[in-house]
Amino acid sequence: MDKFEAMQRFVLVAQFGSFTKAADALGLPKSSISNAIQGLESELGTRLFHRSTRSVTLTQDGEVYLPQCQTLLAELDALGSQFQRNPNDVRGILRVDMPSRFAATVVIPNLADFIEKYPNIRLKISSADYRVDMIKEGIDCVIRVGSLDDSSLIARPLTQYRSLNCVSPSYIKKFGIPQTIAELANHKLIEYSPSLGNLGAQFEYMDNGKVRQQSMPSSLAVNGTDAYLEACLSGLGIAQIPMIGAESFIKKGLLIPILSEFEAEPMPVSLLYPSRRQPTKRLTVFMDWLQSITHTT
Repeated sequence: MDKFEAMQRFVLVAQFGSFTKAADALGLPKSSISNAIQGLESELGTRLFHRSTRSVTLTQDGEVYLPQCQTLLAELDALGSQFQRNPNDVRGILRVDMPSRFAATVVIPNLADFIEKYPNIRLKISSADYRVDMIKEGIDCVIRVGSLDDSSLIARPLTQYRSLNCVSPSYIKKFGIPQTIAELANHKLIEYSPSLGNLGAQFEYMDNGKVRQQSMPSSLAVNGTDAYLEACLSGLGIAQIPMIGAESFIKKGLLIPILSEFEAEPMPVSLLYPSRRQPTKRLTVFMDWLQSITHTT
C-alpha cells in the first residue's frame, strides 16, 4: 500500500478513535484500515495505538507520530493544490471551527455565494465554543472573536466588532437602567467566561482611550455564546454583546442598549491556521471570501 495512503488512514483512526468509523468514513472494509495500521507499525517498529474492545487510543509514540503525519499530509495537499486556478478545480474537505453566533449571523447567511463559486469544496463547520485542538481534531482553521493568546498559529485579522451593553425589557422592568458606572453596583452582570473561572464578574469599558474594569454582582456565568445571548434575552443581567449579534434583537425590541458612553473595547475577529503548514488552495479562497464578507457585514 502507498505510504501516504496508510498515513491518511492512521490519521483518521486517531481522529475518530475507532477503526470502524474510519473505515465507514472512507467506505472501506475495516480490515483494510487494520492492515494499513499494522503495516505502519511494522515499518516504524512500534505500536501506534492501544486497542481494546471499547476504545482505540494513541500510544505515546502514536501521539508523537500524529502531528508529524498531519503536517506532512497537509504540505503534500497544499503542494498539489497551489496551481488550481479555475474555481471548479478547487476541491476537497475544509474543516473550520467558529463561535456559534458568528456562524449563525455572518457565515451561514452568506454561504450560498461561496458554495456557488466553489462547488467542489465540502465545508465542515463546527461551533464548539471551546478551544479546539486543531492538530488532533484535524481542523484547517478557526475563527476567534476577542484578544488572542500567544501561540504557534498564524493569525489573519478579519475585522473588529463594536460591543454593546444590552439588557432585556424584563430586566429594565425589574431593575431599571443604570446611568453611571457607580450605579452598576445595584445591577447584575452575566459573566462570559470560557473557562468558568473564579475571578468574579467584571464590566469592561473604555475611559479616555483606556480599558477599565468594574466589579459587579453576578448570579450567572456561562461559557457559550448562545447561552450568553439567551441569558440576556431572559432578563438575567447585563451582557456585552458584539453589535453583529445584537442588532436584529435590538430592532425587534427584545434587547435594549444601555450605557452607550461606556462601551467595551471593540472586539477583533481573526482567522487562525497552523504556522507550519502551507495553506491549501481551498483554505486560501475561503480566507479571502471570509475577509470580503466581514469587511462588508
